[in-house]
Amino acid sequence: MADYKSILKGTLNAVGTKAKNFVESGALKESYDRGTTTARCYATVAKLNLQINGELEEQKKTFIEIGRLYFDEHRDCAEGKYATLFRELEESDRKIEQMRTELEAVKATLEASKSYSADPNIVYYIEDKDNE
Repeated sequence: MADYKSILKGTLNAVGTKAKNFVESGALKESYDRGTTTARCYATVAKLNLQINGELEEQKKTFIEIGRLYFDEHRDCAEGKYATLFRELEESDRKIEQMRTELEAVKATLEASKSYSADPNIVYYIEDKDNE
């Protein structure tokens, strides 16, 4: 029968000796230095990516502001490619205003229904005038 204590003791001694040799050879310090350098690099990459994205967002806001100023100054005298884009913006504004009007009407209906005690067994339908 095998002597498990001596096998275990021999294994632990061998592991201890290898660990001691690893530390004494400087490989542990090299591994640690490589790991910390890699971690710092990844942290720097993440930080720089966040900073770049922040600057791109600021740039985007500036471009939007330039576009708004140009639109406001040239709304009535758009030429060339801008004329088409200006018409698209005006159409979009018209649609937004129409939706806001519809939203206010629905809100008014909701407010009116709060003061009205309706029969819960009756289903009410709101007529959709745009899809007729």
